[in-house]
Amino acid sequence: MKNYLTASISASAVRHNIALLRGRIGAGVKLCPVVKDDCYGHGMDVLYPVLAGLVDGFAVASPHEALALRRRGYKGFVLCLLSAYFDELDVQDELVRQSITQTVMSSTALASIRAAAERVGATAQVHLKVDSGMGRLGVPVGQAAGLIQAIHELSDVELTGIYTHFSSAEEADKSTTFQQLERFVSILPKAGNLTVHAANSAAALELPESHFDMVRVGLALYGYRPVEGLDFRPCMAVAAKLIAVKHLPKGSRSGYGLVYEYARDSRVGIVPIGYGDGYFRNLSDRAVVRIHGKDAPVCGRVSMDQMTVDITDIPEAKVGDEVEVISSDPAAPNSVGNLARLAGTVPYEITCHLGHNIRHLLVD
Repeated sequence: MKNYLTASISASAVRHNIALLRGRIGAGVKLCPVVKDDCYGHGMDVLYPVLAGLVDGFAVASPHEALALRRRGYKGFVLCLLSAYFDELDVQDELVRQSITQTVMSSTALASIRAAAERVGATAQVHLKVDSGMGRLGVPVGQAAGLIQAIHELSDVELTGIYTHFSSAEEADKSTTFQQLERFVSILPKAGNLTVHAANSAAALELPESHFDMVRVGLALYGYRPVEGLDFRPCMAVAAKLIAVKHLPKGSRSGYGLVYEYARDSRVGIVPIGYGDGYFRNLSDRAVVRIHGKDAPVCGRVSMDQMTVDITDIPEAKVGDEVEVISSDPAAPNSVGNLARLAGTVPYEITCHLGHNIRHLLVD
């Protein structure tokens, strides 16, 4: 971890976003945040105390993330989105022992979970995942009824929920999502007290017919808008320090490959962040950082742990000054959303890459 790189995570922004989501989904629908990949790079260590008392459970990707929540003392609902049958037997057993709700999406996964339940001597809680058109994980719609029946025939595996995942809920054209929703509804059991869930952030905000009993939200929780028109507040701002300032005459070049040429006599600042810290290399010559509230263009190629910025138009900039690498203002040129557009990717990828080297601090 590099202490000179700081991600400030706003607790008040997260609370605000949760309140917006609660207002959108209504009182009868549970809110289950997706906190995989260290809360999408925002830091579980800092966000767990904020989230634990405000949500109705957590969804994680891996068994190890699920068990880490139990080690933090969380006793509520935890859904592991990936099946554990490739993990060691002791991990599979511990999921049952710790009452982690596991995902079943095949007969192979079911057999693995049942074996763990037998070894532990406890009943395993499971949710069935249905592939309604995503074309990724999940039991095909045509095979869902058979797998549901197979679970019901077991005394040590209890089916407590059923879910699907949308491929295109954030698109303006909702026809694909409605098709998935129709397929999913067609296989829902007519009886039984199952928790039914399908909506991601975009569907939670725009498709009330997809809310069912619970919604799984990721992007919106952290403040990045899956749809326009709502006042979500990004909760992350990333800062560094200016570690060197130098003067380069017109015609000078800098960075690997010397691809950037200065068109005027310039003041250049060195910022100690690069692609090894999660700042994308393809933001070279495209992005800006901000110093004293002014834009400083990234010039030359982003290196593994540093980059150069043009501070000619910021004469007051000096060594030790704070550099705003990522702004929490969604309208800023260096916001997560704008950096994602420049990099040709999605906000998730920008935030997830910023996790491991950067110190995370909870503010306000």
